Amino acid sequence: QEILAVGEKLRVKKDALSVDKINYELERIYVFLNGEIEASSAGVIPLNDRLAVAEFGLLESQMQNINAVDVDFLDADVLRVVVDQVVDFKRRLGIDYYVQGIKFDVDSVKRWLNEVLETSKDGLRFYWKGLKLLVSDLRYSISLIAKAITGVVLKPREVRTLRRTFKDIVTFIPFLIILIIPLTPIGHVFVFGAIQRFFPEFFPSCFTERRQNLLQLFEQSEYVDLDIDEGLKERVVRVFSSFLA
Repeated sequence: QEILAVGEKLRVKKDALSVDKINYELERIYVFLNGEIEASSAGVIPLNDRLAVAEFGLLESQMQNINAVDVDFLDADVLRVVVDQVVDFKRRLGIDYYVQGIKFDVDSVKRWLNEVLETSKDGLRFYWKGLKLLVSDLRYSISLIAKAITGVVLKPREVRTLRRTFKDIVTFIPFLIILIIPLTPIGHVFVFGAIQRFFPEFFPSCFTERRQNLLQLFEQSEYVDLDIDEGLKERVVRVFSSFLA
């Protein structure tokens, strides 16, 4: 009970500190906006400054409501939202975000390089799986065509497979052209994501997440079956070895 009581007091103190900090930041924003407006030429206030003043008024009215509530009864979620709004407002105004010289942060560069590397690996893995799917569909379609030439009537599912493969081959040519364009892996992901969203029929089916996920499920099921088979073999060997011993 004492620990809970101390924790509750600590939460109240943190909320009170957050309220004081927001009020202080609003004072800084007011001083900044006042300086920007006074520096306007010929008394004409730019549209961006007017919008900033209106947004400041909304934040100020929110803080008036929060200040009217006792600290013990403050809603932590509402307070967190207001804190995020004030931080975002300061960032857009440029407060505390002035660039002073060029700084080289090694850790930030390493994190950025790791993110780019991981994104590149995911993109290359995605394209490689799609290419394997396309080759597999092409081989299967060739076998279906050979079967049809011999006089065998194809099933509706096999006909749909032929149509899908033909469409994939036709759409793969512009897809390959876009892929060859010198863009970053992130740029390719953005372009292909936009194409898949707005022109889904233009996208080869083997390079869609649906077929890639199906392939992944199939590979996982094969791996599970292999583990089960190996487990049975190991059990049989162990049983025979126990009898022989």
